[in-house]
Amino acid sequence: MGIIDMTAQNLFRAGIFILAIWAVHGPVAAQNEIEISPAARMALGVETATVSTAAASEGVSAPAIVIAPNGALQTASSPFDGVMVNALKTPGSKVAAGDPVAVIYSIAYAAAAAELEARQLTMAHMAHLAGRADELLKLGLRSEQEADEAHHDAISAKLSFDALKTQLEYVQRGDRPGEFILTAPAAGTVTHVRPGPGKSLGAGEPVVSIFTNGVFWARAQLSERHASALMAGAPVTVDNLSEKGAIVSIDPEIDQVTRSLDVVVELPAARDWRLGAVLTVSFETLPGEGALRTPAKAIVRLGGGDVVFVETPTGFRAVTVEIVSRSRQDALIRGGVRPGEKVAIAGLAALKNIASGV
Repeated sequence: MGIIDMTAQNLFRAGIFILAIWAVHGPVAAQNEIEISPAARMALGVETATVSTAAASEGVSAPAIVIAPNGALQTASSPFDGVMVNALKTPGSKVAAGDPVAVIYSIAYAAAAAELEARQLTMAHMAHLAGRADELLKLGLRSEQEADEAHHDAISAKLSFDALKTQLEYVQRGDRPGEFILTAPAAGTVTHVRPGPGKSLGAGEPVVSIFTNGVFWARAQLSERHASALMAGAPVTVDNLSEKGAIVSIDPEIDQVTRSLDVVVELPAARDWRLGAVLTVSFETLPGEGALRTPAKAIVRLGGGDVVFVETPTGFRAVTVEIVSRSRQDALIRGGVRPGEKVAIAGLAALKNIASGV
């Protein structure tokens, strides 16, 4: 047997011997201070890591769906019942405000176009009569009541014209009788076109959807137990990209069935996102004052609390800490630990047994 093997066996036996002494003579109550020699540490496989000041800690990961920000998705809708003749744009097409997007046939359109011209004439005529009534009022040939009525009729005619004009704001005359061209209400990217040629349309039914914003959001659902660790504005890792996203909002109401809540995230501009795509988001927790970062595996349960074993000149001391957040890799903690101190990350079972007086 080699010298190295004999040394390892001796160290192992030393560790077992120390544990036996603690088992016989150690106190029953949990001990904060644990004296342990370097040889015993090696035999028990105790390893340490340095506690550092926390900037942020990766939290829980969850799937999310890419959505449009509020107000960023606009629709071009048919103002009349009709039939889809042809779509002039396809999903992914770039459009400017006023660009033709679809051709629609509608009997009601011809009547509405004629009515718009009639209302325009009526508006101009009523405005003329109101002006004439003012002139006659000055000459004493009209009463104030008659002048007021003329102005009332002029205002009513203008409101009627404006209402129909607004209805036809995104409509242009088509090449064939009964046809009109629907135009884009805003610049952006076409996301949906419906329905297909020959399909019926109802008044107000969306025909083309347009994404008008360069910023994308994502919506994730998280268990209620993670709610307290999230903060609006906190950074979010998206699909392991180096550029971070950020939490936009956290639903204050927890779903009574799933016991989860919605979290909306603004996605980084590092990628061309697509609405409806599924991705993974990892939420980070802003540490707040006094929080430190430590490996998650350094934390153990002892005496009903969360504890880390902080290295001392003669061994370790058990320190109760408050967990701010915790992930697979690291955790944010507060209480009794200073930046630069070292905590045990291996051999914890032995240290816990010694501290418990087992």
